[in-house]
Amino acid sequence: MRGDVATPESAGRRHRFAHADWLAGAPASVVAGGAIAGLVSAQGGYFPTSWGWASTALLWVVGLWAVASGRTEAGRLDLVFVGLLALLAAWISLSVAWSVAPALTMLEVQRALVLVAGAAAVLVLARKTQLGWLVGTVLLVITGIATYSLATRLFPEQLGSYDPVAVYRLSEPVGYWNGLGIFCAMGFVLALGVVAFETRVLGRVLAGASSVVLAAALYFTYSRGAWLALAAGLLVCLLATPHRLRAIAATVAVGVPAGLGVLIASRSEALTQQASDLTRAADDGRRLALVLLVLASAGAFGGFLVHVVEARFHVPRALRVGVAAVLLVAALAAGAVLVDRYGSPAAMTERAWDAFDAPPPQNESDLNSRLFSFSSNGRVELWSAARDIYDEHRALGSGAGTFERLWQQRGDSTVRVRDAHGLYAETLAELGIVGLVILLGSLAIPLVGSVMARGTATAPAVTGAYVAFLVHAGVDWDWELAGVTLTALVLGCVLVVAARGGIVALVPTSGRLALGIGVAVASLAAIVGVLGSSALAHAQSAIDRRDVPDALVEADRARQLMPWSGRPWLVRGEAHLAAGDTAAAAASFRRSIEIDDRDWRAWLDLAIATEGVPRRQALDRARALYPKSTEIVRIAAQLAALERGRQTAEPE
Repeated sequence: MRGDVATPESAGRRHRFAHADWLAGAPASVVAGGAIAGLVSAQGGYFPTSWGWASTALLWVVGLWAVASGRTEAGRLDLVFVGLLALLAAWISLSVAWSVAPALTMLEVQRALVLVAGAAAVLVLARKTQLGWLVGTVLLVITGIATYSLATRLFPEQLGSYDPVAVYRLSEPVGYWNGLGIFCAMGFVLALGVVAFETRVLGRVLAGASSVVLAAALYFTYSRGAWLALAAGLLVCLLATPHRLRAIAATVAVGVPAGLGVLIASRSEALTQQASDLTRAADDGRRLALVLLVLASAGAFGGFLVHVVEARFHVPRALRVGVAAVLLVAALAAGAVLVDRYGSPAAMTERAWDAFDAPPPQNESDLNSRLFSFSSNGRVELWSAARDIYDEHRALGSGAGTFERLWQQRGDSTVRVRDAHGLYAETLAELGIVGLVILLGSLAIPLVGSVMARGTATAPAVTGAYVAFLVHAGVDWDWELAGVTLTALVLGCVLVVAARGGIVALVPTSGRLALGIGVAVASLAAIVGVLGSSALAHAQSAIDRRDVPDALVEADRARQLMPWSGRPWLVRGEAHLAAGDTAAAAASFRRSIEIDDRDWRAWLDLAIATEGVPRRQALDRARALYPKSTEIVRIAAQLAALERGRQTAEPE
């Protein structure tokens, strides 16, 4: 019996064990939080210059772990998850062999490496007993970035900036409003889960306050897809937990102040109109900031209230059954109302598709109107193009990252896009059925972990946030935002870790050696990639500031590091063109075309640098590669005007 008595010595031992366990789990939180914060803050991790440093740092984490420790809880499910992600990266790499644009495919290899390295680093370091800290760290990072983003709208005179592409939709620092929207949506589901299932009162209080900030930031993105994904995530969270009454109570406790914040924000004309006066927007922003601060306090109190009620009151089974019955009746009543108003499910589906396929509303000045439009904004056309590309390259796909190139060649491509705005459709087009199966298999593994860990407190909310990303990725280009995708994959890692047995084992020396070699090779590739991308970016910046010698030096450095790409030669030619050396420019453009003869921009630049028949031939080739390009039409008209002016000025 003595072993069951709580003595000061046994309490001290438990404290030391808990402290050691926390220290063992802390590195995963630090690595995940740092990687997400760094990538998302760098324009969402969209540009190549951010991939190399991120993947190198994450790979070194794995390498240092293999050398210094080699001890991990990771099991078979972890290995399958990372293995499938690595297999996807390998398939992307192989697609260089048949890609219609190998240089673009090489960029996709670099992006995929970030995701594989991030998942591997988190999985080898994470501990099942410290998942709460990992989830809390992710929520803290999301809330911090959302707070900064919201501040750019509330204090525009100090932090705001106008983005002609975003058109007053909140997007910084991610750079894309829909990407920021799903980022905040994932955070909101996590915040709700912490309020509902966290055991520490401080965590619940902070999560309750963060929900107000996340909802307001999500609202100002005006991202319809993110709101739909949020609804899907909340529904999955509710269905995945056996404690539905607690989840509903938490939803009410923090959802009411968050909803009020959104409602009040939507009533501010100066903050919801494109053509708003800066002074009025700043005044409304300061007032809304005070309101949100009060509501965040209410959300914090809601989290505290959930904690107190849970600790002091036992909910009888009869009440739980009663609430479930009420929800079921409400759902049936809502379904009856929908059928009465819109007809049968088939009729509703047809009307929904018609609305989805319709063009967006013309009144874009009031951004609130975007939230009540079901238009796909051209996505149906993009998905149709992806299907056509798959039909033309059915065996293996056209190669990763090539959708933009093939979209431009279509005679009906009326808008300039880079992605199919749908991860699954684009993967099928670029990587074929094999690539799509690998992708779906890798993304399904965390859901398997969720089922295996359904008794874990954090699993329902993390599952909901992860599903929200999967839903949204199907209708947008979240995958291209490496920081947003890595956030979702970290949540996937949480579900995989939650399914573990919690046994720490030492990886055999042979396995650690093989892993170390793989990390070294991948790190070298990542470093070469980032140096080449950085040199290319520096060359472009030098051209913008008219520093031609520096531009040529950086372009030559990029050419040596990226021999597979015609882009360094293209930038080198643009530098010569800026200096007025058309002969050298034309030579560089021709070298770029030798490497990639399907790049319409290289042909257009060659037309600018030449005259007569070569110019006409280059323009014809550019038009063939991008028939609907307004830029080609504009520049061709300018070149024709210059030739006419030159002919007029010449003496007879």
